[in-house]
Amino acid sequence: MPTTEPTPASRVPAGLLAAGTPVPLEGVSVNALVTSASARVTIAQRYRNQERQPIEAVYVFPLDEGAAVCGFEAVTSGVHYVGEVRPRDEAFRVYDEALLAGHGAYLLDEERPDVFTASIGNLPPGAEVLIRLTYVTELATEGNALRFTLPTTVSPRYAPHEDRVGIGRSPDTTLNPPVAWRVPYGLDLTIALDLPGAITRVESPSHPIGLTLDGARATVTLAQTKAALDRDVVVLIEAQGLDAPHAIVETTASGEQTAVVVFQPRLEAALAPADVVFVVDRSGSMKGTSIEEVRNALQLCLRSLVPGSRFDIVGFGDRFVSLFGNSVPYDETTLARAAEHVALLQADLGGTEILPTLQAVFDRPRSELPRQLVIFTDGEVTNTDAVLALIGRQASHSRVFTFGIGRGASAHLVRGMARAGHGAAELIYAGERLEAKVLRQFSRVMTPALTDVTVDWSGLAIRTAPTIAPAVFAGGRVLVYAWLRDARPGTVTLSARGPRGTVSHTVTIDPGRAAAGTTVASLAARTRIRELEEGQEWLARRGSQQIERHAGQVREEIVRLACAYHLASRETSFIAVEQREVPVEGEVQLLRIPVALTSGWGGVDEQPRVGGNILALHVQDWDATNDAPGVQFLRRSEAAYPPPKSTGASQLALRVGRSLREPFSRESPGQRAARPPLDAVVALQRADGSWELTEKLARAVGVEWTQR
Repeated sequence: MPTTEPTPASRVPAGLLAAGTPVPLEGVSVNALVTSASARVTIAQRYRNQERQPIEAVYVFPLDEGAAVCGFEAVTSGVHYVGEVRPRDEAFRVYDEALLAGHGAYLLDEERPDVFTASIGNLPPGAEVLIRLTYVTELATEGNALRFTLPTTVSPRYAPHEDRVGIGRSPDTTLNPPVAWRVPYGLDLTIALDLPGAITRVESPSHPIGLTLDGARATVTLAQTKAALDRDVVVLIEAQGLDAPHAIVETTASGEQTAVVVFQPRLEAALAPADVVFVVDRSGSMKGTSIEEVRNALQLCLRSLVPGSRFDIVGFGDRFVSLFGNSVPYDETTLARAAEHVALLQADLGGTEILPTLQAVFDRPRSELPRQLVIFTDGEVTNTDAVLALIGRQASHSRVFTFGIGRGASAHLVRGMARAGHGAAELIYAGERLEAKVLRQFSRVMTPALTDVTVDWSGLAIRTAPTIAPAVFAGGRVLVYAWLRDARPGTVTLSARGPRGTVSHTVTIDPGRAAAGTTVASLAARTRIRELEEGQEWLARRGSQQIERHAGQVREEIVRLACAYHLASRETSFIAVEQREVPVEGEVQLLRIPVALTSGWGGVDEQPRVGGNILALHVQDWDATNDAPGVQFLRRSEAAYPPPKSTGASQLALRVGRSLREPFSRESPGQRAARPPLDAVVALQRADGSWELTEKLARAVGVEWTQR
């Protein structure tokens, strides 16, 4: 895929850290191709050494949490170096040896499925290098829309005590790069859409975009050149035929055939009472628009409970507080008390100690009703493995549903918790309409779980991924992969047992019509690797206190798959070496590239420059008594350098006579400002779902009140 090169640094305004060190990363350029089920993305990063001595540039950056990174290359002085996949320790050894010998070395390492590190080793003074990485990823769906997400910044992550101690690099250090208010490099983005039917809508809740449309094909660009990398890019796409079940088969150059089958189950929702525990992140990073979104969503969640249910609200930070102490019956009295509590929620509980909070909720006595956890969080923690392991151990009696909140939520934790708890995830970007998301999620929460889920490949499959069928929900999309045995046509059937008996859905597959390609094979291998990485054996062995790697069957299988399909993983890295006829001499200076602070993080907006330099936050300055290191530093700076006033998220509302199921809408700023506030309407709804016709309700929905 052609790649648009980042603008050379000579054309970019200079930006310096407080220490006066130039930033060697000059720009990031992204090209993506979106199809009906997946996207292929190429990211180009251009580095230039502006120092008088050789440097090692280290850049920690995010990727989509489901990304199968299948390509890594470096171009310097007109020479192209293709990265190889090696076991991680071996790749590190090759990299270090190359640097010691004065050669160039380029390393790509996965820290978490959504956080990677690029190391640009031994770059001579004045030299430039272009790093390209390619990944393929599944696309999430939201109602009738595809959701393409490009993460751009690593938000500061809270590290519990066990992740800040030990020998070697701690998760605290690994996952928290230096943070700056502004960075001198920007983003160029082009997305090509090639869909099975005519495109009917393309919108972005995160950025102004440009669109060139031609039936089932389109090109999407950012309206702003060199956009700031301080918020995820989100693009929502609707097209005809996206909800049709189908199969895709590909043949690799070696003749191996892999298939993906896409199911869109049509199930009758049978709502039933449940014991619902709302677990709300009230840590410091949730200040500002994030906690506002939570308050609005929770008010609607409370009114979506089914009569006969029980519920409680548990807020957490460095401690946790329960509204009722345990789950209570859902009625007018408890709803009124909960609504009042939610209206006053603040992000005032300190650090994000999610693990002990979840443990305390799981330890509660269980009622006769099925227990459902609904978690609201930005997911910005380092101990993801331990959290997923805990939820996985409880999955037999507690389902977990998650809402990811904000412009830079950790999708790996948010979606990983839902996978481990056999639930589903929804991401709420600042300012997005949330009514459809909440209603869609609660149709899952209040629906009895399907059991005995199986996928029958009619003898066509040699092996499948995932090996255990995923959770199935009405209207949701289910993707399953297989390595095929032969080229005969057949059917693939998804079956499950529900409250009203067995349901099944069948998709026809014809391997004889396979196209040449590697996308399906890469995604199949990545799906199996993720299943291994999130399995109980793996997570128990790799707890948050364990940094070293242990030999074992799980690790060996991950390495085998990653090397066979040329993928990065937690156990494999990409390495490319530039052999130089004249080795570079001199001490190598280490430069850690700062990332932009996520817009709105902790309620703090972008700060002005101080003395012409970028004000940077470094890991060593962080104060662990707060939600994330650096919070005290931010607060000390606010008095002297107050942040500009935020425009805030657009108000969200129910409109009289308007469907709540719109995933997104076209509205002018004036129209958005005129909408009645969501919380004012929802707060008047009663436990039975009705509203009493009062003057207060009339004011809330913006209609004239006439007493009769």
